Amino acid sequence: MSEWGQGGAIEAAGDPFASSRVRAPRKNLLLTATIRSGGVAAPVRIRNLSEKGAMVDGQALPEPGAALILQRLEVEMRGVVVWRTDGRCGIQFEGAASVDEWVAGRRAPAVIFGHGQSRVDQIQAAVRSGREIAEEDVTVESSPELITDVEARVADELDHVQRLLDAVAGDLIGDAALLQRHGEALQRFDNACQILTQLASILKAKDRAAAIAGVNLEALRDRLLRKPTS
Repeated sequence: MSEWGQGGAIEAAGDPFASSRVRAPRKNLLLTATIRSGGVAAPVRIRNLSEKGAMVDGQALPEPGAALILQRLEVEMRGVVVWRTDGRCGIQFEGAASVDEWVAGRRAPAVIFGHGQSRVDQIQAAVRSGREIAEEDVTVESSPELITDVEARVADELDHVQRLLDAVAGDLIGDAALLQRHGEALQRFDNACQILTQLASILKAKDRAAAIAGVNLEALRDRLLRKPTS
């Protein structure tokens, strides 16, 4: 049975690894991505994903045995097609994929809230061995530097979301019929992108009061300057 079969019902025809491969936990998704193989790039949708591979569907899928690169925004993995049928195919990755990274479309930072990867490895080792996790394994020191770092990371995430939404808006605006039917909704979409940009700028500013005063969206500026309710 193929690890990435449709609901477990599609046989991995011709897959020499099907009998020996350990089934990895899969997450059902619906993510847009691109397959590059043999000098050709084609859009696909990722239907499910595990650290070992993925099942995708699309109109132009490579033949079984073909080497490829599966890419979603900033994340990509090399792999090989292990089966293909009815507009879908199973892909076996060369390395281990992070499902969370694929959902986000970006690589996770190597350092998490001031802790190096070695600390993360220690915590994972403790979990695997059944050892009780010591307080020092998970305690995050509270400091002004850490708070500033977190705010900078939030600002970067806001910028990232804004870029994603801008890309979506660009695709939607390119459809004249959709633009005619949903013009007002697309304007609100664009307004949301602008708000994200302004909020990221405020978080990055050293003088936040001045940054808020300089917001060029009047409604947003008024909301940010409103007096707290008693």
